[in-house]
Amino acid sequence: MKKLDEIRKSLDFYVKSNELKKKIIDDLNNYSVADNLFSSMILATTIDSEFKETKNLSKIYRMLFLVEFSNLYPNYDFENLKLGKQYVREIVEARDMNTEAGKLVFKYKMLDFLLTKLIKDKENNILPSKLIKEGSIIISSLCSKQPSECEEIFKFYYLNFRLKNKVRTGWDSEHWNIKSNRIETISEHIIGTLSLAMVLNSEFEYNLDIDKVLKMLTIHETGETLIGDITPFDGITPEKKKEIEHQAMIDALSSLKEKDSLLTLLYEFVEQETPEAKFSHYCDKIEADLQAKIYQDEGMLHSLDDQKNSVVFNSSRVQQMVKDGVKDVFDIWYEWDKAIYIGDNKFPEFINMLKIARDNNLLHLDKVVRERINLTGEEHYFLSKGLTHTITELYKDDNINSIYLTSYQDSKHSKGTLNLVVLLESGADYYTYDQLMEKLNSGIANSNKTGVNVAFDCSYENKYSIIALNPSEVHRVEELVESTILFDKTGRMNSVKKAMKKYNHLYDFYLVDYIPPIDETISSKLVKIK
Repeated sequence: MKKLDEIRKSLDFYVKSNELKKKIIDDLNNYSVADNLFSSMILATTIDSEFKETKNLSKIYRMLFLVEFSNLYPNYDFENLKLGKQYVREIVEARDMNTEAGKLVFKYKMLDFLLTKLIKDKENNILPSKLIKEGSIIISSLCSKQPSECEEIFKFYYLNFRLKNKVRTGWDSEHWNIKSNRIETISEHIIGTLSLAMVLNSEFEYNLDIDKVLKMLTIHETGETLIGDITPFDGITPEKKKEIEHQAMIDALSSLKEKDSLLTLLYEFVEQETPEAKFSHYCDKIEADLQAKIYQDEGMLHSLDDQKNSVVFNSSRVQQMVKDGVKDVFDIWYEWDKAIYIGDNKFPEFINMLKIARDNNLLHLDKVVRERINLTGEEHYFLSKGLTHTITELYKDDNINSIYLTSYQDSKHSKGTLNLVVLLESGADYYTYDQLMEKLNSGIANSNKTGVNVAFDCSYENKYSIIALNPSEVHRVEELVESTILFDKTGRMNSVKKAMKKYNHLYDFYLVDYIPPIDETISSKLVKIK
């Protein structure tokens, strides 16, 4: 069952979180809010390894993130999320700093600020050993420890600091060649994965150890501090990549007290054998998919014709996709990654999120969400032929003024519903036509093997001319904006539709675009009767 509202809320939260990557908070160093969020979380992770300052590290991660999110969106309605009340409490706790967790959040942010300044001011002017000593002194002063106890914390922090300066390889000029002066860093990607994990855990109420998930995602790119970001197009086999990543993880964790447990967590992420690891892996993969779609929706991706010099297009698999007729860059992303999520009954929302991303502009999910559903030739022929015949007969009835068609998605029918609304003259006997609709629905249901639900309804045409006084009336009239009017004898429905298009206000519609289109086929066949 598709949970469309939950998917929509999750995508909306992610898109808003994505703005943390673009909000530059450090102009001198070109660091975003997300960059600094990541390094604060690394400090929290490393200090937890050495000193165990908190019993709930994932809460610290959330508080760090949620405060920055709420600063960017002060009017965001958190209570629209299932865990929203908890999130609001944690935001207040972080801002008030009247609990241990709130004080720790402030400390980690302050430490990150001080250490960033130290690194940017001195890393090119003093020996690494001297930099480590000065960094350790800063940490010790805020953690009430000896500088020698803080050296491993600074080393690991300094290593991960590189991820704030490393762009995601997939977006560079040799790969997808994003048309922007500033592209996503690895640290910003990590924050994107955490935002997805938080909102998906809220909306789908998984039976997961979310504490483990958030910690896993915070450190899941640890190997890239030493080897960089390796894409599937860089000529390195998955086996070789795994080998060098494992060694990089070992080297990066160095002599941290919790090295063994952190390594175990990283290996668990790589092997994907636990629900937490698989969920984290999905968050990691789909974050890249969604970032690609945002770049496309912002107009930052080149057309396929302009990608010929990209190493991506050296892939025989990508070349075949182009031959098969992919229309744009995200179609390639979709075709490449969809197999990751298809068939997973534990986390079915990931493939549904990917489909919604493919079929919609992610920057405009507040009105209508569409899903593209492909029909076989046989399915398309059955539906268009049968419905055209029925509508042609209904046109002959003088009591029927118009019929419009809406293709929508819901949680009951995986291939959507074709809803045909028959509008009557005011003097027509409603009971007679209500019985006729039942007869039509029953007849179609008995012969329909397509999986697409077909539903005829009837109403009076004059209901669409009255002032909408309640949400159901508003929804009914606004539905016309996203519908196809198959015929309109009086012209009133076309007038209403034209008028409604002027208002940029629509209720939540989950629509289907059938390929080939059913509405266009029926309309073309009805030309002779209009």
